[in-house]
Parts: sequence; structure tokens; C-alpha cells
Amino acid sequence: MRKLRKILALGFTLLGTVLVFLAILVPAISLHLQLQVLVVLVGLLIIEAGVWRLTSAVLPEERKYAALRTEVNAFVERVRLLNAHGVKLQARDDEMTREDFRETLNALHDAVDRIAEVAGREL
Repeated sequence: MRKLRKILALGFTLLGTVLVFLAILVPAISLHLQLQVLVVLVGLLIIEAGVWRLTSAVLPEERKYAALRTEVNAFVERVRLLNAHGVKLQARDDEMTREDFRETLNALHDAVDRIAEVAGREL
């Protein structure tokens, strides 16, 4: 599925590029100017769809363990917060900073429990 997504993104980019070049460089088609501009705009939109990988919205989600991914992402955010509190604690050791550090550490322990609960569950 991942390969298909990459191929579609590249394919859309190439298709859009071909459309733009055909509309501009092939005057033998003798398109009216308005139709030529329309084809160029459509080509540019297709290029953007490929570049921004908008085609992935059409394809089904390939991840099977979405809940686990959500919990792990939240865990990583808490680790960053714990580090920020740790840095602050090194600079200024007071009760409020220690409490923030402890609360974040407890939240990380709870997060590990939630990760264990959702591990192996599909969607």
C-alpha cells in the first residue's frame, strides 16, 4: 500500500506536468486560449495533488494499530514535557518545579499502562 501511495503521488505529478507541457508547447493542437489556460490550470492542480500527497486521502489507511500510535505520540509529547521540567529543575530547584516534574513523570507511568492496554489492538 505504501508503494502504491508513492507511485500515485509521482504519477499525479508527472501527469500534471505532461498536461501543462502539452497545453503550452504543442500549438499544433490549436486550442483556444481559454481552453489552453484551463488545461494548464488543471495540470497545475494535479501536480499540486501529487506534491502534497493529497492522493493518500483517497486510499484507505494502512495503519492497523491507530490507538497504539496515538498513545505513543502522546507519550513522546510527555517525554518532551518531562525534559522541559527537568531543565527547569536544574535551573531553579523549587517545590513547584519539582511537583510539575513528578506529575509529568506519573503521567508517563500512566501512559505506559495505556500503551500496554492498546498494544495488539487493531484500529
